[in-house]
Amino acid sequence: MGVRADHHISLRVGDIDRAIRFYVEALDGRLVSAPVEREGPYIERVFGEGTRVKVCHVAFDANAVELWQFLSPATAIPYADQRTIGQMHFAVAVDDVAATLGRVEAAGGRARFPIGNVAGKEGAHFVYCEDPDGNVFELLDTTHAETVRWIIDAAPDAAPENWKG
Repeated sequence: MGVRADHHISLRVGDIDRAIRFYVEALDGRLVSAPVEREGPYIERVFGEGTRVKVCHVAFDANAVELWQFLSPATAIPYADQRTIGQMHFAVAVDDVAATLGRVEAAGGRARFPIGNVAGKEGAHFVYCEDPDGNVFELLDTTHAETVRWIIDAAPDAAPENWKG
């Protein structure tokens, strides 16, 4: 199989049913694993003693989001300041960034800033969005390979052979 960094993304949410509706309506997701409450030794080994959660999977054309609602202990989801958190955002490839952003907003999400051009390239669009819980994701209408090529074109020092690490 090799190594792939695209199996699924786990997101903490405050209301799992609202989150399912958002990812289905905004990004054409399909609920493939309905929410189920989990607790006990496995969950406690992963998250700590006394943890009780609801978890489900929403799939897309490729891969999925795994949604977690913590029932106990229940804590607020902090604001996702991309300068201070480990996972800054995840990227979602779409056919039309503007149309998808419209669906994101209609489903209760929001853009963090106006749509821009990837690496200054006309016709290659991106925007960072938040779901209703503040989880940050990026909409792009380019492939990963195109994006990397344009970054290296704009900043030649980004080419791997220039790395002195």
